[in-house]
Amino acid sequence: MSDSKNILQRINEVRKLITYMQKDKNVSTGQSGGYKALSHDAVTGMVREHMVSQGVVSFPYLIASVMNLPTVNVDGTQAKQRMYEATYDITFASIDNLDDKIVIRIEAHALDNADKAPGKALSYAKKYAVLKLFEIESGDDEESRYQEKETFDLAFYNDLLEKSTTLEELQSNYVEAKKESTRLKDIAGFKAVGEKTKKLKAAIEAKNATN
Repeated sequence: MSDSKNILQRINEVRKLITYMQKDKNVSTGQSGGYKALSHDAVTGMVREHMVSQGVVSFPYLIASVMNLPTVNVDGTQAKQRMYEATYDITFASIDNLDDKIVIRIEAHALDNADKAPGKALSYAKKYAVLKLFEIESGDDEESRYQEKETFDLAFYNDLLEKSTTLEELQSNYVEAKKESTRLKDIAGFKAVGEKTKKLKAAIEAKNATN
C-alpha cells in the first residue's frame, strides 16, 4: 500500500473489507432467556489482519478509573461484586506517522467479584471503539433490546423496598432488587437501590428502638 494514505483513507480501506460480523457469544439474562453478542476476541480476530494490511495500529490509554467500594447488605455483610468504572482514549494511528491519528473516548463499566473487572472494562471499550470506527454491522439492535426488554424498573423496586416492615423482609427485597439491577448491568439502579435500602434500614432500626 502507498505510504501517502492518511489515517482516514486507511480506515476507509478497512471498512471496505469488513461489512458484517456474526455474533458468536451467548449471553444469559436469567429467567428471561438470553441473546447473542459479539465477543472482544471475535472482533479483534476479524479486524486485525485488515488493520495490519492497511497500516493501522491501535492502542488504549486509561484516562480515569474508579473501583467502587462494595455495597453492604442489610445484614451488614459485604456484597461480593464491585463496580469498576473507567474512561479510555482508544487511538487509531497510521503506522508510518503516529501523529496522523484518530482518538475515540469511551466510558466502560464492569461488575466482578475478583480482579477481572479492569480487564473486562478495557475489552468492552476497545471492542466498541472498533465496531463504531469501522462501522461494522452485527445485526444487533442493542438500544432497542435494553430499552424495550431489559430495562431495570427502579420505581417498582423502590416501592417493593418501601413495603418492607422488618429488617428480614428488607434484606430479602434488597437482594432481589440488587440481583435484577446487576443482571441488567444498570449501574445507576444498582447504586440507587443500595442508597434506598440504607435509609430504610435506618428508619426500621429507629422504629424498633422506640418500641
